[in-house]
Amino acid sequence: MIKYNGIRNSKYHQSEKMEDFSSDIKIKKEKTSYQFNHYLLIISLIVLAIIGTMYFWFDDRSEFYEPFWIIILSIWQIWLIVSLCFIFSRRKIGYILGGILAWTTIGFLLLDNFHIVFDMSVVTSKPSFNIIMKNFIEIIVAGLVVFSAHNSFHKIKFLNDTTKSES
Repeated sequence: MIKYNGIRNSKYHQSEKMEDFSSDIKIKKEKTSYQFNHYLLIISLIVLAIIGTMYFWFDDRSEFYEPFWIIILSIWQIWLIVSLCFIFSRRKIGYILGGILAWTTIGFLLLDNFHIVFDMSVVTSKPSFNIIMKNFIEIIVAGLVVFSAHNSFHKIKFLNDTTKSES
């Protein structure tokens, strides 16, 4: 049976100097600020709303004029407006709603472009080249929404925690 002597007796502890990292706990290195992520999220959601409504302006597929798709777009736009309202008031639920909306949008757009890889359409008939390019641009914008919503949610949590601890 091998007896454990603890970390102090190990050869790794004796050969390497351990430093005290307690002073680094208060210093948090951030690549992006809360303010930057907050404004990036607002701008990205507005751009997402503009690009998302282009289905009815540029898409030549008649399926999107059916009541089902009009209801889906209405729910999507209401969700986007509600999340923007919460984001403007700096509530965490707004960042969560914005992130969920962006992930849902990415999923829908990937399904709409499904025919590129698998040569069969999942959502409706095959879109035109312009709609395919619009989908890819919208996926990039929705990715920015996911990134900024995630960062804003966690940074506002950090900001709220530090302001509570200071008071």
